Amino acid sequence: MSITSISNLSIVRNLTSALQNQQLSLSELSSQLATQKKHTDLTDYSANDARNLIDLQAAGTQCDAYISVIATASTNLSIYDTIMTDLEEIISQAQSLANNNPTYTEDIASNVLIQTNNYLKSVTVDLNQTINGRYILSGSRYNTQPVQDLSALPLSTLDTTIYTDNLTLPSYDTEFVEGAGSTSATAYTTDRAMIDDGYIVDYGITSNDPAIQKVVMGLRYLQAAGNSTDTATYKSNMTQASTLLASGLAQIQNLHTNIANNVNVMAMEKEAQKTEISNLTDRVSNIQQVDTTEIAIKITSFQSVLQASYSATGSILKMSIVNYL
Repeated sequence: MSITSISNLSIVRNLTSALQNQQLSLSELSSQLATQKKHTDLTDYSANDARNLIDLQAAGTQCDAYISVIATASTNLSIYDTIMTDLEEIISQAQSLANNNPTYTEDIASNVLIQTNNYLKSVTVDLNQTINGRYILSGSRYNTQPVQDLSALPLSTLDTTIYTDNLTLPSYDTEFVEGAGSTSATAYTTDRAMIDDGYIVDYGITSNDPAIQKVVMGLRYLQAAGNSTDTATYKSNMTQASTLLASGLAQIQNLHTNIANNVNVMAMEKEAQKTEISNLTDRVSNIQQVDTTEIAIKITSFQSVLQASYSATGSILKMSIVNYL
């Protein structure tokens, strides 16, 4: 083999290696143009950029999780809002019934009883509302219906006691046992949601909230008035009913106001999380994104270089073959 042929072979190897490198570079540029990212694999970034990308992506995932929690809480709040609106309407109607029928007659009492039983049945439906198979006012007893048929409760459980210890069950709770001093902390456990780092909102309502106890008790005394058989008993029951309903309505309105406030909190926090996701996305893009115009120019340049390299390599190869002949 001549010295010339050995020299040509070395040149061919160098050109081939250069071609491979140029093809790899062109392939990488084409991938960047298609994905608009510098790299598709974190290992190709610097250690600092890779770490930042992981942290930013994790933060974005956490924001998505908060938005999901907010969506669930907002749905529950919407149901609470509907229930409170209905309770306010029922209480107002019950108060009108009491105010418009101050004097006992058998017919008046009968009419009061019929209407009050309808109110109690409506409140029973309200307090036993479900969402996705879960009783929304049952505390953490998600699969337990919280309230008995309020229109069918025994007179033996009628009194004016309102429990505020977040433990003792009122007589209308499904787990109440007459004479047993029934208690349940889970019946009073209200819904809460973490909607941002360290930001927890207590937004739930249970069927045993003191405000609801007063409403139920007020309606039950109105029912008792309808069951009365004399003027004195009728008047006494009506007085108790009116007092409890007035106080219950004020407390229900406070609960309703808190619901409205929490609806606004959820809406604002949802927007804050969406804004944070947008900011995180921009920061990720700053690390990942390429200048597509610059990449396109580089691709055109590499294609020209490759074409020239192919031609040069072809010429050298022809020379090499001649040298072997």
